[in-house]
Amino acid sequence: MHKFRFLFCIILVVFSQACKKMKNQFELQSGDLLFSVGNDNSELLGAIQNTTGQDKEIPFSHVAIVSIENGKEYVIEATDPEGVIKIPLEDFFKKTATLNNGHVIAVGRVKKEFEYTIEGAIKNAEKHLGKGYDCAYSETNDEFYCSELVRFAFLDSLGKPIFEPLAMSFKDPATGEIDSYWVKHFEKLGKPVPDGEPGTNPADMAQAPVIEIVHKYY
Repeated sequence: MHKFRFLFCIILVVFSQACKKMKNQFELQSGDLLFSVGNDNSELLGAIQNTTGQDKEIPFSHVAIVSIENGKEYVIEATDPEGVIKIPLEDFFKKTATLNNGHVIAVGRVKKEFEYTIEGAIKNAEKHLGKGYDCAYSETNDEFYCSELVRFAFLDSLGKPIFEPLAMSFKDPATGEIDSYWVKHFEKLGKPVPDGEPGTNPADMAQAPVIEIVHKYY
């Protein structure tokens, strides 16, 4: 019996090491999408997680695009207050939350029939470098929030986004009322809360039918 337990423990250790090795061997590709949760625990982060992707295992609050240039890995993203920027991949990892000793990042990859959109997506995203963060969450201005940047980067052969828009929700599901953070946020902008208007969010984008999750770092 003791021999069996010992052998079982050895098998578990070997299996665990093999799984860890497979994780470490994963290679990112240009055009991959990094769905993440930030480590700042800000009020904004909490509001995003409270009002989006309620039925998802992890309510991702951010998404960015991977760009590999001359063997170096970069991330193109829209963040507040920086706007649309490109940073080294390692800097992106540094600002994400951790879970079970791994970064809370899931890798989404467009399905085979949409692979042709990747090259153009990188170029489209780079065209917007330096533009401001879209605090109004509006598709009618020339600023971008994270998933909005992704949506308008990946275009099909007709120039239309492959990610369909969703009706945005700024409501706290526990109360059915607009989350207090968003009420204050849009009051400062002098704009009505665009609840129900077309838009996107990282949590639901991670479930889009045009991509599949190919890796998790957590």
